[in-house]
This record gives sequence, structure tokens and C-alpha cells, in this order.
Amino acid sequence: MHYDPLPEFRRCPATGRWVIFAPERARRPITLAHTEPHHRDRVNPGTVCPFCEGNEKLAAGEVYAVRPDGSAKDSPGWQLRVIPNKFPALRSEMTSTLPMLDPFFEARPGFGAHEVVVPCREHEPNPANLSLDQYAELLVAYRERIRAFSADALWHYAQVFQNVGAEAGASLAHMHAQIIALPMVPDAVQAEWDFAKTYHGERGHCVYCDLIAKERAARSRIIRETEHFIAICPFAPRFAYEFWVMPRYHASHFEITGDAALNELAGLFLDLLAALDKVLDEPAYNAFLHTSPLRAKLNPHFHWHWEVIPRTARAAGFEWGSGCFLNAVPPEKAAYELRQRLTSNLQLS
Repeated sequence: MHYDPLPEFRRCPATGRWVIFAPERARRPITLAHTEPHHRDRVNPGTVCPFCEGNEKLAAGEVYAVRPDGSAKDSPGWQLRVIPNKFPALRSEMTSTLPMLDPFFEARPGFGAHEVVVPCREHEPNPANLSLDQYAELLVAYRERIRAFSADALWHYAQVFQNVGAEAGASLAHMHAQIIALPMVPDAVQAEWDFAKTYHGERGHCVYCDLIAKERAARSRIIRETEHFIAICPFAPRFAYEFWVMPRYHASHFEITGDAALNELAGLFLDLLAALDKVLDEPAYNAFLHTSPLRAKLNPHFHWHWEVIPRTARAAGFEWGSGCFLNAVPPEKAAYELRQRLTSNLQLS
């Protein structure tokens, strides 16, 4: 039987859940050895890193970069690069529509864009080791790429995410993040959007703004506050030491955040990730941004936020069967331990 090697969206007719079939992902070079969840960055010997300075031709096609004026694309001397993923989950050159052959088994071409953000030219695996300027440039790159995708009516959402460590899905040790532009709003974001819109319609408030007010009153799950941002362990986390970072003020779109605020956010993230490394002995983790859909108007109900998910344990049969997660660490305990390991001079406000 012949299987199409091109990516494809399929919607489960029983649950409505979307799945992406991405055959090219099987061709990725795997240089990180899979180990226990607490240990990331064990590299298979004899590998060449395509993200290190000097290897730009192995990862060519820059779409955005921080580099000296006048320097050529795909050449050394850069501080940050954004490049097309060589083994993409989705492809932008595919047609976005095809005739529906069977309305019950809904399928669409795997139309999308898949980019890699490399925030440093040195072979550094740990985001917590970036300088403040490097982390701020990373956040600015996310903002600028979201803005670029917003300018194209084909895209409905840009998912920004970072996998750190093999157990979190990373295949290369050199620190990098990814952005996938989608012709639809993904299920998890759509569910959050719908819940927030319903909550606002019933109560007249943003659920995230109410959450922040309640957490500031309780104090026990706050890890750190800065002038414009707050980091908390959520009340009902799916994973031990999961934390969220969001603006203290209402903001529906990450891509309108200014440079000064992103610089502040960079410092907060560096402190949080360093504390996480100390508490959990450098765990593998996933970090991802949830923001409003592309070109959605500024709105009073959705509030952009980052979620960071340490891979302290693997989801098992109960979680997959029930959709309800088991967590052995109360968020109050996790927040206390993370607070104790913060090292900067910032104080809770």
C-alpha cells in the first residue's frame, strides 16, 4: 500500500480532535539520547550541529536575523537566526484547500509554515544560560514573526514553543525554539478562547485578570511578580512544578508587547528557569505561548500567557484514558520551592 509522504490534517469524526500527519519529521537527525526525565543534553557522539556558527549552510534560508548591518544572510556573525525547519510538520507551498472527498472523514492538506528560532551561535543547550540581551532578542523574534504571520490572511494562529531536552521532544541539543503557523486555531487554544469568552459574557470580567487578583490575595502560589508580569504555579496544574507567566495588566495579544516590557520578561524568565534547574536538577521541559488568534481584534476576554511544563513524570494510562492528570506535588509547595531558589534582587511587589 502506498502512503502519501506529504503532511496532512485529519479530524477524528468521533471526537472532533485534529491530528497532523507529518512523515518528514521521521527524517530528523536525532543527536540527543533519550534518558530519564531529569537528565537532558546527553549528546550522541560524532554529530555535527547545524545550528552552530559556521554551519549556516546546513540550516539555510534565514527569514529573520539579528546580525551586523550589511552582513549576508546564512553567513557567520549573527546573534540570532530564524530559519525554515528542514524537516517541517507542515509545508507552506502546499495548496490550502482540496475538494472534500468524504465529509465524514475530514482531511485537509498539511498546509502551514514551520520555523526554527536559534537564539545563540554558541553550542549552548540551556536557555537559563542565555544573557539578558539574548533572551530579550529571543522574545522580540517571537513577536516579530507573529506580526509577520499576521500580515498574511492564510494564517489563523502562530504557535510558539520550545522543547528542552530529549524527554520533552528535542532532537538537537543546541538551544532552539519553534514557530508553526496554522490555517486554523488549534484545539487547546480554541478551548481556552471559548471558555474565556463565555466567562466574560457571564461575569463581565477577564478570567485571567480575576485569576491574577485571586492569586495576589492568596500569595501562596505566586513565584515572582515584577512591575508588569506575574509568575504563578496554577491552582490545578497538570504537572509537578508547572508554572505560568502572564502580564499583570490585561493584554490579549503578545505581539503588541513593547521592547522594554520584553526585556523585563526576559529577566523574569531567566530567573524562573534557573530556579527550576536548581529545584529539579535541570529537568526536560516544554514552554509554549498562548495568545489571541492572528488578526483577532484586541479583546477584553483573552489574556496571553506562557505555560512551562517540566517533564518530571510521564503521563500514563489513567491520564490518557480519562483526560484527568495525576500530580503528586501541590502547587503551593512547588511555588514555595521555586521562590526559595530565585537568585536575583527582584522582590515580590
